[in-house]
Amino acid sequence: MRGMHAADGRTEQGGALMSLGDRIGRSLFVALAVGLGWGIRGDFGHLVGAMYPGAVLALALAYVSGQRSLFLWMPVIAALSAAAIGAGGSMSYGILHGYAQADTFVNYAYGFLTLFLQGSAWGTFGGALIGLMLERRPMRNGEWLGLIGSVLFAGWATSFLVVDVLGFQINPPRNNGSIAYMGAAIGQLVWLACNDKPTGLRGALLGYVGFGLGMAAGRLLGNAANVLQGEYGFTINHWNVMETSCGFIAGFIYCFGMVDRAYPEPPERENMPLASAYGITYVLGLIPLWHRLNRIRPAAKTAEWAAALKSYGYADPERLAGTVLWLIDGVCVLGFVGAAVWAAAHYRRRPRWAAFPVLWLSGTMLLYQNLNALYFFYPSRPKLVNMHNVFWVLFGLMALYALIARPRPAAEPSDAGPEPPFPWGRWVLGSVAAFALVVVLAGRVNGEKTMVTANTRWPVWSWSDGPFPGRTPRP
Repeated sequence: MRGMHAADGRTEQGGALMSLGDRIGRSLFVALAVGLGWGIRGDFGHLVGAMYPGAVLALALAYVSGQRSLFLWMPVIAALSAAAIGAGGSMSYGILHGYAQADTFVNYAYGFLTLFLQGSAWGTFGGALIGLMLERRPMRNGEWLGLIGSVLFAGWATSFLVVDVLGFQINPPRNNGSIAYMGAAIGQLVWLACNDKPTGLRGALLGYVGFGLGMAAGRLLGNAANVLQGEYGFTINHWNVMETSCGFIAGFIYCFGMVDRAYPEPPERENMPLASAYGITYVLGLIPLWHRLNRIRPAAKTAEWAAALKSYGYADPERLAGTVLWLIDGVCVLGFVGAAVWAAAHYRRRPRWAAFPVLWLSGTMLLYQNLNALYFFYPSRPKLVNMHNVFWVLFGLMALYALIARPRPAAEPSDAGPEPPFPWGRWVLGSVAAFALVVVLAGRVNGEKTMVTANTRWPVWSWSDGPFPGRTPRP
Protein backbone atom coordinates (compact mmCIF):
# COMPACT_ATOMS: atom_id res chain seq x y z
CA MET A 1 0.00 0.00 0.00
CA ARG A 2 1.14 3.55 -0.74
CA GLY A 3 2.58 5.54 2.15
CA MET A 4 3.24 2.49 4.31
CA HIS A 5 6.59 1.94 6.00
CA ALA A 6 8.64 -1.14 5.28
CA ALA A 7 10.04 -3.23 8.11
CA ASP A 8 13.59 -2.08 7.43
CA GLY A 9 12.73 1.59 7.84
CA ARG A 10 12.30 2.38 4.16
CA THR A 11 9.44 4.54 2.98
CA GLU A 12 7.26 3.25 0.19
CA GLN A 13 5.91 5.93 -2.13
CA GLY A 14 4.43 5.22 -5.52
CA GLY A 15 6.27 1.92 -5.89
CA ALA A 16 9.67 3.41 -5.00
CA LEU A 17 11.61 3.08 -1.79
CA MET A 18 13.71 5.68 0.03
CA SER A 19 15.88 4.17 2.73
CA LEU A 20 16.00 5.83 6.11
CA GLY A 21 19.73 6.49 5.65
CA ASP A 22 19.12 8.18 2.30
CA ARG A 23 16.35 10.29 3.80
CA ILE A 24 18.63 11.33 6.65
CA GLY A 25 21.45 12.16 4.23
CA ARG A 26 19.21 14.41 2.15
CA SER A 27 17.88 16.08 5.28
CA LEU A 28 21.43 16.72 6.51
CA PHE A 29 22.19 18.66 3.32
CA VAL A 30 19.17 20.89 3.89
CA ALA A 31 20.20 21.23 7.53
CA LEU A 32 23.67 22.40 6.49
CA ALA A 33 22.22 24.92 4.04
CA VAL A 34 19.66 26.42 6.43
CA GLY A 35 22.11 26.28 9.36
CA LEU A 36 24.62 28.29 7.34
CA GLY A 37 21.89 30.68 6.23
CA TRP A 38 20.50 31.24 9.71
CA GLY A 39 23.99 31.66 11.14
CA ILE A 40 24.80 34.36 8.60
CA ARG A 41 21.35 35.92 9.12
CA GLY A 42 22.41 36.88 12.62
CA ASP A 43 24.90 39.39 11.22
CA PHE A 44 22.19 41.32 9.39
CA GLY A 45 18.94 40.64 11.20
CA HIS A 46 15.43 41.87 10.55
CA LEU A 47 13.38 41.13 7.46
CA VAL A 48 16.11 41.18 4.83
CA GLY A 49 18.42 38.98 6.89
CA ALA A 50 15.86 36.16 7.17
CA MET A 51 15.11 36.15 3.43
CA TYR A 52 18.31 34.26 2.67
CA PRO A 53 17.70 31.19 4.90
CA GLY A 54 14.04 31.26 3.82
CA ALA A 55 15.06 30.95 0.18
CA VAL A 56 17.69 28.33 0.92
CA LEU A 57 15.13 26.10 2.67
CA ALA A 58 13.15 25.72 -0.56
CA LEU A 59 16.21 25.58 -2.86
CA ALA A 60 17.86 22.82 -0.84
CA LEU A 61 14.66 20.77 -0.52
CA ALA A 62 14.03 20.99 -4.27
CA TYR A 63 17.58 19.87 -5.02
CA VAL A 64 17.73 16.87 -2.68
CA SER A 65 14.28 15.67 -3.74
CA GLY A 66 15.77 14.70 -7.10
CA GLN A 67 12.41 15.47 -8.70
CA ARG A 68 12.09 17.27 -12.01
CA SER A 69 8.85 18.76 -10.73
CA LEU A 70 10.57 20.51 -7.81
CA PHE A 71 13.37 21.68 -10.08
CA LEU A 72 10.68 23.46 -12.12
CA TRP A 73 8.96 24.78 -9.00
CA MET A 74 12.25 25.93 -7.46
CA PRO A 75 12.20 29.67 -8.40
CA VAL A 76 8.63 30.19 -7.21
CA ILE A 77 8.77 28.28 -3.93
CA ALA A 78 12.16 29.79 -3.07
CA ALA A 79 10.86 33.32 -3.61
CA LEU A 80 7.69 32.69 -1.59
CA SER A 81 9.58 31.00 1.25
CA ALA A 82 12.11 33.85 1.33
CA ALA A 83 9.36 36.46 1.60
CA ALA A 84 7.30 34.52 4.19
CA ILE A 85 10.17 33.60 6.49
CA GLY A 86 11.77 36.99 5.95
CA ALA A 87 8.62 38.67 7.27
CA GLY A 88 9.29 37.08 10.65
CA GLY A 89 12.32 39.32 11.00
CA SER A 90 10.03 42.08 12.23
CA MET A 91 9.49 40.21 15.52
CA SER A 92 11.46 41.25 18.59
CA TYR A 93 13.13 38.24 20.16
CA GLY A 94 16.43 39.24 21.78
CA ILE A 95 15.04 39.53 25.31
CA LEU A 96 13.31 36.16 24.95
CA HIS A 97 16.76 34.62 24.54
CA GLY A 98 17.79 36.49 27.66
CA TYR A 99 14.94 34.86 29.61
CA ALA A 100 16.06 31.43 28.39
CA GLN A 101 19.53 32.12 29.85
CA ALA A 102 18.19 32.81 33.35
CA ASP A 103 18.79 30.34 36.15
CA THR A 104 15.31 30.40 37.74
CA PHE A 105 12.78 27.87 36.42
CA VAL A 106 9.89 30.28 35.91
CA ASN A 107 12.07 32.55 33.77
CA TYR A 108 13.96 30.04 31.65
CA ALA A 109 10.87 27.87 31.11
CA TYR A 110 8.98 30.95 29.95
CA GLY A 111 11.91 31.94 27.76
CA PHE A 112 12.11 28.57 26.02
CA LEU A 113 8.33 28.41 25.56
CA THR A 114 8.15 31.83 23.93
CA LEU A 115 11.18 31.02 21.77
CA PHE A 116 9.46 27.83 20.61
CA LEU A 117 6.29 29.75 19.77
CA GLN A 118 8.16 32.54 18.02
CA GLY A 119 10.38 30.16 16.07
CA SER A 120 7.26 28.27 15.04
CA ALA A 121 5.60 31.47 13.84
CA TRP A 122 8.80 32.35 11.96
CA GLY A 123 8.95 29.09 10.03
CA THR A 124 5.37 27.97 9.51
CA PHE A 125 4.35 30.50 6.86
CA GLY A 126 7.23 29.70 4.53
CA GLY A 127 6.74 26.00 5.12
CA ALA A 128 3.04 26.30 4.32
CA LEU A 129 3.59 28.27 1.10
CA ILE A 130 6.00 25.63 -0.18
CA GLY A 131 3.41 22.96 0.56
CA LEU A 132 0.50 24.90 -0.94
CA MET A 133 2.36 25.37 -4.22
CA LEU A 134 2.85 21.60 -4.35
CA GLU A 135 -0.78 20.65 -3.69
CA ARG A 136 -2.20 18.23 -6.25
CA ARG A 137 -5.29 20.40 -6.44
CA PRO A 138 -4.07 23.98 -6.95
CA MET A 139 -5.38 26.73 -4.69
CA ARG A 140 -8.16 28.87 -6.15
CA ASN A 141 -8.28 32.65 -5.79
CA GLY A 142 -11.10 32.45 -3.25
CA GLU A 143 -9.09 30.01 -1.16
CA TRP A 144 -6.10 32.32 -1.13
CA LEU A 145 -8.34 35.14 0.08
CA GLY A 146 -9.81 32.89 2.74
CA LEU A 147 -6.37 31.84 3.97
CA ILE A 148 -5.01 35.38 4.05
CA GLY A 149 -8.11 36.65 5.81
CA SER A 150 -7.93 33.87 8.41
CA VAL A 151 -4.26 34.54 9.09
CA LEU A 152 -4.77 38.30 9.45
CA PHE A 153 -7.87 37.95 11.61
CA ALA A 154 -6.28 35.35 13.89
CA GLY A 155 -3.20 37.53 14.33
CA TRP A 156 -5.25 40.63 15.11
CA ALA A 157 -7.62 38.81 17.46
CA THR A 158 -4.79 37.19 19.40
CA SER A 159 -2.96 40.49 19.80
CA PHE A 160 -6.14 42.28 20.83
CA LEU A 161 -7.08 39.69 23.45
CA VAL A 162 -3.62 39.10 24.89
CA VAL A 163 -2.16 42.61 24.74
CA ASP A 164 -5.11 44.99 24.77
CA VAL A 165 -7.64 43.07 26.90
CA LEU A 166 -5.39 41.05 29.22
CA GLY A 167 -2.58 43.61 29.21
CA PHE A 168 0.15 40.98 28.86
CA GLN A 169 3.53 42.08 27.53
CA ILE A 170 5.64 39.27 26.10
CA ASN A 171 9.05 40.93 26.55
CA PRO A 172 8.83 44.38 28.12
CA PRO A 173 9.87 46.97 27.10
CA ARG A 174 10.08 45.58 23.52
CA ASN A 175 7.17 45.37 21.10
CA ASN A 176 4.51 42.64 21.18
CA GLY A 177 4.42 41.92 17.45
CA SER A 178 5.38 38.29 18.00
CA ILE A 179 2.07 37.68 19.81
CA ALA A 180 0.22 38.56 16.60
CA TYR A 181 2.50 36.24 14.61
CA MET A 182 1.88 33.40 17.06
CA GLY A 183 -1.88 33.80 16.72
CA ALA A 184 -1.63 34.09 12.93
CA ALA A 185 0.36 30.82 12.84
CA ILE A 186 -2.41 28.99 14.70
CA GLY A 187 -5.01 30.56 12.43
CA GLN A 188 -3.15 29.29 9.39
CA LEU A 189 -2.93 25.74 10.74
CA VAL A 190 -6.66 25.71 11.53
CA TRP A 191 -7.59 27.00 8.05
CA LEU A 192 -5.40 24.42 6.31
CA ALA A 193 -6.83 21.59 8.41
CA CYS A 194 -10.43 22.68 7.77
CA ASN A 195 -10.00 23.17 4.02
CA ASP A 196 -8.42 19.86 3.00
CA LYS A 197 -4.94 21.09 2.10
CA PRO A 198 -2.83 18.08 3.14
CA THR A 199 0.47 19.17 1.56
CA GLY A 200 0.09 22.75 2.76
CA LEU A 201 -0.77 21.50 6.24
CA ARG A 202 2.22 19.15 6.19
CA GLY A 203 4.54 22.00 5.23
CA ALA A 204 3.00 24.35 7.79
CA LEU A 205 3.24 21.83 10.63
CA LEU A 206 6.82 20.86 9.76
CA GLY A 207 7.82 24.52 9.56
CA TYR A 208 6.09 25.10 12.90
CA VAL A 209 7.74 22.17 14.65
CA GLY A 210 11.12 22.50 12.92
CA PHE A 211 11.73 26.18 13.56
CA GLY A 212 10.11 26.05 17.00
CA LEU A 213 12.36 23.25 18.21
CA GLY A 214 15.26 24.79 16.31
CA MET A 215 14.94 28.10 18.15
CA ALA A 216 14.51 26.47 21.58
CA ALA A 217 17.16 23.76 21.20
CA GLY A 218 19.51 26.20 19.48
CA ARG A 219 19.28 28.49 22.50
CA LEU A 220 20.07 25.56 24.82
CA LEU A 221 23.17 24.75 22.75
CA GLY A 222 24.14 28.43 22.86
CA ASN A 223 23.80 28.34 26.64
CA ALA A 224 25.98 25.21 26.78
CA ALA A 225 28.62 26.93 24.64
CA ASN A 226 28.52 29.88 27.02
CA VAL A 227 29.18 27.59 29.97
CA LEU A 228 31.84 25.43 28.33
CA GLN A 229 33.95 28.36 27.17
CA GLY A 230 34.20 29.54 30.75
CA GLU A 231 35.17 26.10 31.99
CA TYR A 232 37.71 25.26 29.29
CA GLY A 233 39.19 28.67 28.59
CA PHE A 234 38.20 29.19 24.95
CA THR A 235 36.02 31.88 23.38
CA ILE A 236 33.03 31.32 21.10
CA ASN A 237 30.10 33.45 19.99
CA HIS A 238 27.15 31.77 21.70
CA TRP A 239 24.71 33.73 19.52
CA ASN A 240 26.26 32.22 16.38
CA VAL A 241 26.02 28.79 17.98
CA MET A 242 22.33 29.35 18.70
CA GLU A 243 21.55 30.72 15.24
CA THR A 244 23.40 28.05 13.31
CA SER A 245 21.86 25.30 15.44
CA CYS A 246 18.39 26.77 14.95
CA GLY A 247 18.69 26.65 11.16
CA PHE A 248 20.31 23.22 11.19
CA ILE A 249 17.54 21.65 13.28
CA ALA A 250 14.76 23.41 11.37
CA GLY A 251 16.15 22.45 7.96
CA PHE A 252 16.60 18.82 8.97
CA ILE A 253 13.09 18.41 10.38
CA TYR A 254 11.41 20.15 7.45
CA CYS A 255 13.21 18.11 4.82
CA PHE A 256 12.79 14.83 6.68
CA GLY A 257 9.04 15.26 6.67
CA MET A 258 8.74 16.51 3.06
CA VAL A 259 11.40 14.79 0.94
CA ASP A 260 9.89 11.31 0.60
CA ARG A 261 6.82 12.49 -1.34
CA ALA A 262 6.27 12.91 -5.06
CA TYR A 263 5.01 16.32 -6.14
CA PRO A 264 3.23 17.48 -9.32
CA GLU A 265 4.87 19.69 -11.93
CA PRO A 266 3.84 23.35 -12.10
CA PRO A 267 1.28 24.35 -14.72
CA GLU A 268 2.78 25.91 -17.82
CA ARG A 269 -0.16 28.30 -18.00
CA GLU A 270 -0.88 31.17 -15.64
CA ASN A 271 2.37 32.99 -16.36
CA MET A 272 4.60 30.39 -14.68
CA PRO A 273 7.59 31.25 -16.93
CA LEU A 274 7.29 34.92 -15.96
CA ALA A 275 6.85 34.06 -12.27
CA SER A 276 9.95 31.88 -12.48
CA ALA A 277 11.93 34.76 -13.96
CA TYR A 278 10.87 37.03 -11.12
CA GLY A 279 11.75 34.34 -8.59
CA ILE A 280 15.21 33.70 -10.04
CA THR A 281 16.05 37.41 -10.14
CA TYR A 282 14.79 38.00 -6.60
CA VAL A 283 16.46 35.01 -4.97
CA LEU A 284 19.95 35.10 -6.48
CA GLY A 285 20.18 38.74 -7.53
CA LEU A 286 18.05 40.96 -5.33
CA ILE A 287 18.56 39.30 -1.92
CA PRO A 288 22.34 40.05 -1.85
CA LEU A 289 21.74 43.50 -3.36
CA TRP A 290 19.03 44.23 -0.79
CA HIS A 291 21.49 43.36 1.98
CA ARG A 292 23.95 45.83 0.45
CA LEU A 293 21.44 48.67 0.06
CA ASN A 294 19.56 48.11 3.30
CA ARG A 295 22.30 47.20 5.77
CA ILE A 296 25.39 49.10 4.59
CA ARG A 297 25.68 52.90 4.70
CA PRO A 298 28.94 53.44 2.78
CA ALA A 299 30.33 56.46 4.64
CA ALA A 300 29.62 55.13 8.12
CA LYS A 301 30.61 51.58 7.25
CA THR A 302 33.93 52.41 5.61
CA ALA A 303 34.81 54.57 8.62
CA GLU A 304 33.98 51.64 10.92
CA TRP A 305 36.04 49.25 8.80
CA ALA A 306 38.95 51.68 8.64
CA ALA A 307 39.04 52.02 12.42
CA ALA A 308 39.03 48.23 12.81
CA LEU A 309 41.70 47.73 10.14
CA LYS A 310 43.88 50.37 11.77
CA SER A 311 43.65 48.51 15.06
CA TYR A 312 44.78 45.38 13.18
CA GLY A 313 47.93 47.20 12.09
CA TYR A 314 47.23 47.88 8.39
CA ALA A 315 49.20 50.80 6.96
CA ASP A 316 46.46 52.35 4.80
CA PRO A 317 43.17 51.34 6.45
CA GLU A 318 41.00 53.90 4.63
CA ARG A 319 42.04 52.64 1.21
CA LEU A 320 41.60 49.01 2.28
CA ALA A 321 38.13 49.82 3.65
CA GLY A 322 37.22 51.25 0.26
CA THR A 323 38.47 48.03 -1.36
CA VAL A 324 36.25 45.98 0.95
CA LEU A 325 33.21 48.01 -0.15
CA TRP A 326 34.18 47.50 -3.79
CA LEU A 327 34.51 43.75 -3.23
CA ILE A 328 31.07 43.59 -1.62
CA ASP A 329 29.63 45.39 -4.63
CA GLY A 330 31.35 42.78 -6.79
CA VAL A 331 29.70 39.99 -4.80
CA CYS A 332 26.32 41.60 -5.53
CA VAL A 333 27.16 41.52 -9.24
CA LEU A 334 28.00 37.82 -8.86
CA GLY A 335 24.46 37.34 -7.60
CA PHE A 336 23.03 38.51 -10.91
CA VAL A 337 25.56 36.41 -12.82
CA GLY A 338 24.30 33.38 -10.91
CA ALA A 339 20.71 34.38 -11.70
CA ALA A 340 21.53 34.36 -15.42
CA VAL A 341 23.10 30.90 -15.20
CA TRP A 342 20.16 29.55 -13.20
CA ALA A 343 17.69 31.02 -15.69
CA ALA A 344 19.49 29.30 -18.58
CA ALA A 345 19.40 25.94 -16.76
CA HIS A 346 15.78 26.41 -15.72
CA TYR A 347 14.34 27.32 -19.11
CA ARG A 348 16.39 24.65 -20.87
CA ARG A 349 15.04 22.11 -18.37
CA ARG A 350 18.40 20.94 -17.01
CA PRO A 351 17.63 19.26 -13.66
CA ARG A 352 21.27 18.23 -13.30
CA TRP A 353 21.90 21.88 -12.39
CA ALA A 354 19.51 21.66 -9.43
CA ALA A 355 22.34 22.09 -6.91
CA PHE A 356 23.57 25.30 -8.53
CA PRO A 357 21.11 27.83 -7.03
CA VAL A 358 21.52 26.73 -3.42
CA LEU A 359 25.31 26.53 -3.69
CA TRP A 360 25.59 29.87 -5.52
CA LEU A 361 23.35 31.75 -3.10
CA SER A 362 25.12 30.18 -0.10
CA GLY A 363 28.57 30.98 -1.50
CA THR A 364 27.58 34.52 -2.45
CA MET A 365 26.13 35.31 0.96
CA LEU A 366 29.06 33.68 2.75
CA LEU A 367 31.52 35.88 0.84
CA TYR A 368 29.35 38.92 1.51
CA GLN A 369 29.19 38.21 5.23
CA ASN A 370 32.93 37.47 5.48
CA LEU A 371 33.84 40.72 3.78
CA ASN A 372 31.42 42.70 5.91
CA ALA A 373 32.91 41.13 9.07
CA LEU A 374 36.51 41.67 7.81
CA TYR A 375 37.06 37.93 8.22
CA PHE A 376 39.89 37.87 5.67
CA PHE A 377 41.74 40.72 7.38
CA TYR A 378 41.63 40.42 11.15
CA PRO A 379 44.46 38.62 12.98
CA SER A 380 43.96 35.19 14.50
CA ARG A 381 43.25 34.99 18.20
CA PRO A 382 44.40 32.13 20.42
CA LYS A 383 41.70 29.93 21.92
CA LEU A 384 39.00 31.50 19.73
CA VAL A 385 36.56 29.14 18.04
CA ASN A 386 35.85 31.31 15.02
CA MET A 387 32.32 30.66 13.76
CA HIS A 388 33.33 32.04 10.37
CA ASN A 389 35.55 28.99 10.02
CA VAL A 390 32.58 26.83 10.96
CA PHE A 391 30.53 28.51 8.22
CA TRP A 392 33.14 27.54 5.64
CA VAL A 393 33.09 23.96 6.91
CA LEU A 394 29.30 23.86 6.48
CA PHE A 395 29.62 25.20 2.94
CA GLY A 396 32.38 22.74 2.14
CA LEU A 397 30.22 19.83 3.29
CA MET A 398 27.39 21.09 1.09
CA ALA A 399 29.69 21.24 -1.92
CA LEU A 400 31.04 17.75 -1.15
CA TYR A 401 27.51 16.34 -1.01
CA ALA A 402 26.68 17.94 -4.35
CA LEU A 403 29.81 16.42 -5.90
CA ILE A 404 29.26 12.85 -4.77
CA ALA A 405 25.47 12.53 -4.40
CA ARG A 406 22.97 12.06 -7.19
CA PRO A 407 19.57 12.41 -5.49
CA ARG A 408 16.93 10.36 -7.25
CA PRO A 409 13.19 10.93 -6.86
CA ALA A 410 11.24 8.80 -4.42
CA ALA A 411 8.55 8.38 -7.07
CA GLU A 412 7.14 9.93 -10.19
CA PRO A 413 4.15 12.22 -9.58
CA SER A 414 1.99 10.15 -11.92
CA ASP A 415 2.59 7.08 -9.73
CA ALA A 416 2.02 8.81 -6.43
CA GLY A 417 -1.69 8.17 -5.97
CA PRO A 418 -3.56 10.04 -3.23
CA GLU A 419 -1.67 12.03 -0.64
CA PRO A 420 -0.70 9.59 2.13
CA PRO A 421 -1.84 10.50 5.63
CA PHE A 422 0.55 12.57 7.70
CA PRO A 423 1.32 11.12 11.15
CA TRP A 424 0.67 14.43 12.84
CA GLY A 425 -0.01 12.80 16.21
CA ARG A 426 3.49 11.33 16.41
CA TRP A 427 5.04 14.62 15.31
CA VAL A 428 3.13 16.60 17.91
CA LEU A 429 3.92 14.16 20.73
CA GLY A 430 7.55 13.96 19.66
CA SER A 431 7.78 17.75 19.61
CA VAL A 432 6.29 18.04 23.09
CA ALA A 433 8.75 15.45 24.39
CA ALA A 434 11.70 17.18 22.71
CA PHE A 435 10.68 20.56 24.12
CA ALA A 436 10.29 19.09 27.61
CA LEU A 437 13.79 17.64 27.31
CA VAL A 438 15.15 21.08 26.38
CA VAL A 439 13.60 22.61 29.51
CA VAL A 440 14.87 19.79 31.73
CA LEU A 441 18.40 20.11 30.35
CA ALA A 442 18.29 23.89 30.80
CA GLY A 443 17.93 23.27 34.50
CA ARG A 444 21.33 21.57 34.41
CA VAL A 445 23.03 23.96 31.99
CA ASN A 446 21.88 27.40 33.13
CA GLY A 447 23.68 29.01 36.01
CA GLU A 448 26.16 31.70 36.90
CA LYS A 449 27.80 31.70 33.46
CA THR A 450 24.57 32.11 31.51
CA MET A 451 23.30 34.80 33.90
CA VAL A 452 26.10 37.06 32.64
CA THR A 453 23.96 37.80 29.55
CA ALA A 454 20.52 36.87 30.91
CA ASN A 455 17.26 38.73 31.37
CA THR A 456 14.35 37.83 33.62
CA ARG A 457 10.64 38.37 33.24
CA TRP A 458 9.81 38.04 36.93
CA PRO A 459 11.09 40.50 38.05
CA VAL A 460 11.86 42.56 34.95
CA TRP A 461 15.66 42.63 35.04
CA SER A 462 18.57 42.76 32.59
CA TRP A 463 22.18 41.71 33.06
CA SER A 464 23.16 45.35 32.42
CA ASP A 465 21.25 46.39 35.56
CA GLY A 466 23.82 44.86 37.87
CA PRO A 467 23.43 41.90 40.26
CA PHE A 468 20.15 40.03 40.12
CA PRO A 469 17.74 41.37 42.78
CA GLY A 470 18.22 39.65 46.09
CA ARG A 471 21.75 38.47 45.32
CA THR A 472 25.01 39.96 46.45
CA PRO A 473 27.86 40.19 43.96
CA ARG A 474 30.90 38.03 44.51
CA PRO A 475 33.88 39.85 45.95
